[in-house]
Amino acid sequence: MIKVGEGRYAVVLTSQTIGDDLLVVIKGGEKEHIGSVSLKEKKEGVQTISKENHKDYVISERMAGIIYDKIKKDILVICGIHIDDAADKEIDILVNNAQKCVDIFLRETND
Repeated sequence: MIKVGEGRYAVVLTSQTIGDDLLVVIKGGEKEHIGSVSLKEKKEGVQTISKENHKDYVISERMAGIIYDKIKKDILVICGIHIDDAADKEIDILVNNAQKCVDIFLRETND
């Protein structure tokens, strides 16, 4: 488990290898949930399913691409980060914390 940020800005990344594939869950904020899922595979690019009125796909798609480009494994990213009435600055903090989680994950994966 990788955690970046505190309180309502905390973002957590967990991962699990499933055969040759990788499952990554990125969650946080005030109310964790499943907001989107993004599958990145070599032949198909990124395929995303997102709950109505949720913007979590912005993170799941971006992080699926970044992780895939580095480790070259098919990857499913589940994302659910929520803060009630979040201001743009707060959204930026959460996105940055998700990116930091992925950066740490990739460093640890290469070690």
